[in-house]
Amino acid sequence: MLFELKYGLLKGISRIVCSLSYERILSIGKFLGPAVMNHIAKQRNRGLEQIMTGLECSREDAEKLLNRVYEHVGMSVMEMLYMPRLCKEKDNLEKYVTIDHPEYLEAAYAENKGIVGLTAHIGSWEWLGAGLSLYGYATSAIGKKQKDDALMKIINEYRAKSGEHIFLTGTGGYEMISAARALKKNYILGFLSDKDGNTVGIPVKFMNRIFSFPQGPAVFARKFNCPILPIFIVRNENRPGNTICVGKPFYYEETGDKDKDLLINSRKMISVIENFIKEHPADWLWFQHLFWTEAEDIKMYQSMTDQEKRDQGLILKKRS
Repeated sequence: MLFELKYGLLKGISRIVCSLSYERILSIGKFLGPAVMNHIAKQRNRGLEQIMTGLECSREDAEKLLNRVYEHVGMSVMEMLYMPRLCKEKDNLEKYVTIDHPEYLEAAYAENKGIVGLTAHIGSWEWLGAGLSLYGYATSAIGKKQKDDALMKIINEYRAKSGEHIFLTGTGGYEMISAARALKKNYILGFLSDKDGNTVGIPVKFMNRIFSFPQGPAVFARKFNCPILPIFIVRNENRPGNTICVGKPFYYEETGDKDKDLLINSRKMISVIENFIKEHPADWLWFQHLFWTEAEDIKMYQSMTDQEKRDQGLILKKRS
């Protein structure tokens, strides 16, 4: 009963949002984001701490940035609810989403090996997959099941409406089989890689902390020998809408030392993500809980010598 009520309410709100102009929903989201998020103390404190640590800035500068982040998050939430309208106006897609450097995307698809899409919780990420799919690119991603079943159902409906294929974790490994099949069919397989990889992740330096980088992007790139394509979406500064930013594809490098290769390639991938975040700091989800796993609990970190940790930049100054 509660599920039906929540689902019906969310669908109703989405219908109302879709009846408004794009500029109007952005204005509403820009207002609601800070109005709501500034009252969630735990996430606010985490966001400020991670900004100050990652960017080595003052609290005053961190507060200004976090408020902009909240504005962008509010707009992204409204855009998620606006997805039926986005799909309906497919012929006018440039109003909402454009692609920068599509030639990198075309070159990666031309290899016909599938593509590992390296991305993160940057910008309106639901519109990243939807935008690519609506432009005609075969698009898929590995996603995490939301705790709220009603919200999860709506998100999945809207993803399917755009033509995007999402493989949810927690399906007994079936998501990995489906993901492998998608690569074999020359889909891009997106990985939101700014999430904790638990004890089996790869220890890397990220935003001046030790981070457990998920193995997925490296493992799939190695197994399928396919290009790794940095691909993010950011909000336009001087006009409504978003731009999908496509970077130059690169490849998994192998030396024959499996663990060393995982470290080197994961470090390269997280560096790409970190550099992009620093170029577009207001678009990243700074308040998300990233560092669940302590460095000492990461199995690969445990097995490394102090010299190996130094070589990989994993000996950090203690934070005051």
